[in-house]
Amino acid sequence: MKNFIPSVSALSIGAASLAVTTALHASEGGAKPWTVRAGLSGFYNDNVYTRSDIPKVDSFGFEVTPGFSLNLPVNDGQTTLGLRYDYLLRYFENRAKSLDHNHVVDANLSHNFNSRFKLDVFDSFAQAQEPQQLGQGAGGAGILFRAEGTNFRNIAGFDFTSQLAENWSAVTGFRNNLFRFDNLAFAQSLDRVEYLPSVNVRYQVAPKSSVGVFYQYGITDYDGPGANVGFVRDVNSHFVAATIDHDFAANLTGSLRGGVQVNDFTDVAGIKSRDGVSPYVDGQLSYGFLPGSSLTLGVRHQLTATDVGILGAVGGGLFSDPIRGSSATSGRISLSHSFTPKLVGSINGLYQAGTFIGGGPGVDGQGDSYASGDVTLAYRITQNISTRVSYAHDRVDSDLVNDLREFSRNRVFLGVNFTY
Repeated sequence: MKNFIPSVSALSIGAASLAVTTALHASEGGAKPWTVRAGLSGFYNDNVYTRSDIPKVDSFGFEVTPGFSLNLPVNDGQTTLGLRYDYLLRYFENRAKSLDHNHVVDANLSHNFNSRFKLDVFDSFAQAQEPQQLGQGAGGAGILFRAEGTNFRNIAGFDFTSQLAENWSAVTGFRNNLFRFDNLAFAQSLDRVEYLPSVNVRYQVAPKSSVGVFYQYGITDYDGPGANVGFVRDVNSHFVAATIDHDFAANLTGSLRGGVQVNDFTDVAGIKSRDGVSPYVDGQLSYGFLPGSSLTLGVRHQLTATDVGILGAVGGGLFSDPIRGSSATSGRISLSHSFTPKLVGSINGLYQAGTFIGGGPGVDGQGDSYASGDVTLAYRITQNISTRVSYAHDRVDSDLVNDLREFSRNRVFLGVNFTY
């Protein structure tokens, strides 16, 4: 199964705008190697700070979203180069820090050496404040709410696919994930580098089905500033899983990894050991039920980072048993439908439930959850101009005592997009 690098170019409300714009553009037919786009939207946000320790403040505002894409075939299509850039300027009429500036850059290269060997290289960089952009990585949404400041994450890597024999193939990959936060508390808890080499050996049991064995070695190095208390979260992990990929039909495909994750946390004198084995699951089902309409479902379970402080000041915690991370299960849905060639709608959702590892009584085994969803409807006025209306909801709930991270937020967007 491929590791899908999340496209976070639709900075307004996750993937909704990207899905709608892509569907409208695809309905025109044809393709060109470049696309230039811009959007202008007004919005209403009923909770601009997303913190329960701060009185709710609502605000109207506007956002401007220029961007471009390049998709260049080289060597008669043997090599493909891709580049996408999106910028977001968001203005809040009723917030002390009135302006947000966000940048997303996605680059990729795909090269077919011959019919047996293929290389895919990619890099995705985001400078942002929202969890939809900052939470992506090896284990899902590590940060559950808005983080003020100039924060960034970078996800880079490659996949080398080789046909070993008639029915045998292998995908050798590597991921490098980097996270940096302005806020000192976030930096100490979440600043890290992840190294993830992997190999997946597959056997083609039928023309539309393959099974295999997947192994990935993970090194997570927390390197936050100050006293660098985050080092107690350093962990080496072994992922071992069986894999299955199956095409149920031309428009219905599925893939699943299922196995175990063996975690070896850094050893510190006087600190309780949290080494152990946990389930590892990563699956996806994609269904194209009509031209211009598709449904994607996904599920993942593994150890992930948490934005709760190392010593769990929110809900207690012990110096001898710091919070090491979260065992999290996430589900996601993405639905896009073309009602007519000019009218397209989309629904996107993510729900993640995590259980804290460490923290002592009152924290260890307690949980939190993050829900994010958006609905968008877009109508194409001309070949290059479309309007859109969107609604988005975010929510964090927690079992921890006096958890200031709990919040709910509603946002409404009305705008126009220009694509050429």
